[in-house]
Amino acid sequence: MANKIKEDLGRRLKEIQKNLEASKDVQIKKLEDWSEEVKKSFDAAISSLDFKVNIFQELKAQANNLRAWKLSSLKTFFPLNFKYIISMPFIYGMIIPGLFFHLCLEIYHQVCFRIYGIPRVKPGDYFIYNRRLLPYLNWIEKLNCIYCSYFNNLLQYAVEISGRTERYWCPIKYATRVEKTHSQYNKFVDYLDAKNFREKWEGLRDFSDIEKAEAQIAARKKELSKDECLNCDFTNKK
Repeated sequence: MANKIKEDLGRRLKEIQKNLEASKDVQIKKLEDWSEEVKKSFDAAISSLDFKVNIFQELKAQANNLRAWKLSSLKTFFPLNFKYIISMPFIYGMIIPGLFFHLCLEIYHQVCFRIYGIPRVKPGDYFIYNRRLLPYLNWIEKLNCIYCSYFNNLLQYAVEISGRTERYWCPIKYATRVEKTHSQYNKFVDYLDAKNFREKWEGLRDFSDIEKAEAQIAARKKELSKDECLNCDFTNKK
């Protein structure tokens, strides 16, 4: 498996090198496309390696050793740190606007994506809480991890929803290069490509590429689930 992955990555990198050597004046767009291709290859490689490395089995095997690093809840509370106490209403109070935002986002997502024919984003791909399984965390630390996971995952979930929306309504790249764009941005039409804009826009409203990619991911997860313990809890004391 590892050799096959290595060969595949090597082949793709050689293709990029060949294209670069063929033309010294390579457009930024082509470089971005190749960069995206290499990224997809690495993502596929990492997913494939999951078949060989099962972190949940490793967690189960090391549970006792990891539990030795666990602190009691009292040591988390004491000695009191007043700057944390003062900030508590502000940080935990964010749950109210966060839940309201989530509710409004989900109403839009479920209603409009069905109307537009956009594949709905799967919450399970974003709302991940497996840090709660770590035996070296006490219940307070686990609660804080769940809280942080919820907000960060919610924002990533919202970015994917907005990215697919942008692809449907305004798939044009910005005039300047943008770092850390959403998953759909590299598919957008170039800033000055007025000639082909409407034709490409119509093509971008076909989301079959996302459906195909999600089907492949689902197949990999199904294969992994045969051996992977997704809902195990290794935190109980013996």
